[in-house]
Amino acid sequence: MAKASDRKGVRTEEGPCCAATRKRVMTSIRSSYLSFPVIRRMACPECKMILHIRVFERPEDEGAGAGSA
Repeated sequence: MAKASDRKGVRTEEGPCCAATRKRVMTSIRSSYLSFPVIRRMACPECKMILHIRVFERPEDEGAGAGSA
């Protein structure tokens, strides 16, 4: 079977609706998840494209850097 990027009519790049959904989910992961990795697959509510979201470690908070000089 051909890869999704080789098939005609299959969109592989994210649109603006997908980027907004990814941003919303990443914000939720940063604020509420305590254990990592977080691996999620979800459909974009507008275009129904499957988004693969993977976070392997807690993102560093910009204002809470203990070792910043």
